[in-house]
Amino acid sequence: MQFITNANYHFIMYQAFNAYHGAINTNDESVKNALRFSCIDKARAIFDTLTTEQEALIGEIFHIRSEEELEAFDAKLQNYLVPFPSINEKTVKKLFPKVKKLKAPDLPAEQMDRLVFLGWNDTGAQKKFIIAQHDHQLVAVHGSFTPISKKGICAFCHQNERVGLFKADIKAKGNNDNFRAIGQYICADSLTCSNNIKSESRLLEFINVLKA
Repeated sequence: MQFITNANYHFIMYQAFNAYHGAINTNDESVKNALRFSCIDKARAIFDTLTTEQEALIGEIFHIRSEEELEAFDAKLQNYLVPFPSINEKTVKKLFPKVKKLKAPDLPAEQMDRLVFLGWNDTGAQKKFIIAQHDHQLVAVHGSFTPISKKGICAFCHQNERVGLFKADIKAKGNNDNFRAIGQYICADSLTCSNNIKSESRLLEFINVLKA
């Protein structure tokens, strides 16, 4: 049964990596085991409920003792991934009805499946478009995007990457005729950002503000 989102997968593998590499840096077996159990607890905690089988799957982090076993765990997790929905031209037109002549990037199916969100830049118009999934529904936002010349912390993936200011207008409270701009510094390369995300919370919080 598929139950792991791509963001979940990134987080679980991060914990598996920490458990393995942390353990090889100490000779104290009790410290190693404490670290392994801590990483397992963190990985399990991102789910509201888990079956016995699902708990056991994540619990396999405890037994990783080599790079080969880490890779084998990675491969096994991928059998449980929930794929990101396929995005075609019809979907894009439906999600961005007021934007003319817009096309999403043509990604291979295996790359599309592994996305946390789909994002792309229209460099000519200095805009960025984002499609994500929330409560099993696709949601989309777009706004201006201005790259900056240095690295910074992305508001979505929280990694130090090349970023830019993504800014969009929302209606001011109590007045449907007035708008105010809100913005965040996010990755210029949305594919890199998607691959970095271990929790969708910051991404979805920002989208919810724009869609409110």
